[in-house]
Amino acid sequence: MKVLVGTDVQPIDEVAASIRQYGPRYTRRLYTAHELECCGEDPVTAASGLAARFAAKEAVLKILDGPEPAPWTSIEVHRGENDRPELVLSTIAADQARRQGIRHLSVSLSHGGGVATATVVAQVSRRRMVAR
Repeated sequence: MKVLVGTDVQPIDEVAASIRQYGPRYTRRLYTAHELECCGEDPVTAASGLAARFAAKEAVLKILDGPEPAPWTSIEVHRGENDRPELVLSTIAADQARRQGIRHLSVSLSHGGGVATATVVAQVSRRRMVAR
């Protein structure tokens, strides 16, 4: 088995500024309805949660190989058991992961001190999947 790791750090104030400047045009382009619901409506809380999710998406993009980057909304941070974050890939992101032989993704999110961070670990089988 092979392991791939991606990590990213995102300033929370940059996400807050984008939300203020672009509003739903920004949030709908980058986040799924589930992610927006999980982060709530309070701008301060939402910005820190969305910054962590932004960092997670960037970390996944650092792992995935493809001719073009996967759309932001094809990478979703979902609340799993005990509110632990889980990654759910769809469309292009899921296809890229399958072709790379990625069998499982784990994510860790954190935010504090004005920054959000995410680390993603991917378990890859030795055989790569052939695209059909």
